[in-house]
Amino acid sequence: MKNKFIHIIRTKPVFLYLLPLFFVLHGFTENYDLIPVKDAVILALFYTGVALLIALLFWLLYRNFRKANLIVFLMLSYQFFFGSVYDFLKKNLHESFLTRYSFILPVTLLIFLFAIIFLKKTKRPLLRITLYLNMLLLLLILTDTGWLMLKAGKKQNISVTVNEIFTPCDICKKPDIYLIIADGYPGRIELRDIFNYDNSSFENELKKRKFYLVDSSSSNYNFTPFSVSSMFDMSYLRGLAGSNTNKNDISLCYNTLKKSKLMQFLRKKGYEFYNYSIFDFIKQPSLARPTFLPRKTGPLTSQTFSHRLIRDLGYHLVTTFKLPSSIRQLRNADLTNNNKLFSLTIETAGKFSDKPRFVYTHLVMPHYPYYFDSSGKVVPYKLLTDESPFDKKAFIGYLQYGNKKYLELIDHLLSSSATPPIIILIGDHGFREFKDSVESKYHFMNLNAVLLPDSNYSGFYKGQSNVNQFRIILNSQFGQHLPLLKDSTSFLTE
Repeated sequence: MKNKFIHIIRTKPVFLYLLPLFFVLHGFTENYDLIPVKDAVILALFYTGVALLIALLFWLLYRNFRKANLIVFLMLSYQFFFGSVYDFLKKNLHESFLTRYSFILPVTLLIFLFAIIFLKKTKRPLLRITLYLNMLLLLLILTDTGWLMLKAGKKQNISVTVNEIFTPCDICKKPDIYLIIADGYPGRIELRDIFNYDNSSFENELKKRKFYLVDSSSSNYNFTPFSVSSMFDMSYLRGLAGSNTNKNDISLCYNTLKKSKLMQFLRKKGYEFYNYSIFDFIKQPSLARPTFLPRKTGPLTSQTFSHRLIRDLGYHLVTTFKLPSSIRQLRNADLTNNNKLFSLTIETAGKFSDKPRFVYTHLVMPHYPYYFDSSGKVVPYKLLTDESPFDKKAFIGYLQYGNKKYLELIDHLLSSSATPPIIILIGDHGFREFKDSVESKYHFMNLNAVLLPDSNYSGFYKGQSNVNQFRIILNSQFGQHLPLLKDSTSFLTE
């Protein structure tokens, strides 16, 4: 058995099939808790199948499996590790011609043509390179397996026991709670200063429905995952590197969201949770199609050559070539999600339930893309260009459209509720699509409107930030005594 294994390692080009396993295992370990095991396994099998198929095609050229597997190994290595190498070059060479696709793509083509021709002509048995690659991949896989086991062993349930921080309140009422996050909805001051727009007509409509509007409200972070997870946990995120693209930071956000104090409290109170958001929760994955969030295998595939090519050059299909299919696909993702999550919220509110409900609805509105104008007319998709996110007029038009939709949703929730509910309409951050630099404070200014059954808004205060939102609500409506945290903001980079 031992001799047979050694023979295989020395002579058989199994390195090609070890490569997808290593790539997925390494990425899964590096992004532990971000990628579901099932999705990682499916991705590894997919890459392995692709490798086998391409190797069979090259066998027709070489009539030699070592040569066929070696050229495909080179191609897959380029596919898998392009992102890491490219990022390293960009970081150190900045805007050098070596980092431009106009240089990279022709050189890549020439290199692979040379490799294909060289392998076709060579008479070498390629046993040494076969042994080396087999041993290297096995060593890397064993190393990552050990790393994964170490991470799994160190993983602890860091959730806080509800009884340790919350006060029992058996006589407290349990109204339905609707949390509506309006992605990128700026506050009154930002609308006035940046857009010269007065949003008082919408605010007055909310006040007519007995909403309380927090004066000078702000988010604590300028990116969605950070802001939402912090609000759900009613605490600041600790140990951040400070980047919206940092894998550890994103992992911290998602883990915090799943184990948040708010969710623990509501489960303890017997609330049913309805996840109509863009985030995954325990046993309740998002029903939305992934757009800008690194869900599922995104942290892995985002490093590949094909993904980078589409990401970095795909916009030309929209802005340069203006292909209708590409424009529609790009612009309709968030619209489809908005329509779906909006409808699910309406549907849920209309159903009877003998248990209290917590419904979290997250709509990417008025956040870019700006799908409609103020009258509800669809904005022609051909107007989607690189400059569209900075179009202040288009933003205000979409905001006005969004105001009507949010009032429609709120009115339905109120008319469908047997008992007065808690409704929170809040922006996760302010407007961020600035073409010119502005004071960082504008990235955080957000809308914050709250409706409480007893209209007890004494706990809310001017300058309040999102981290204290549910601390105040739990204190007011559920008899809690949670101390308020000092309001602060953390500006994160891309």
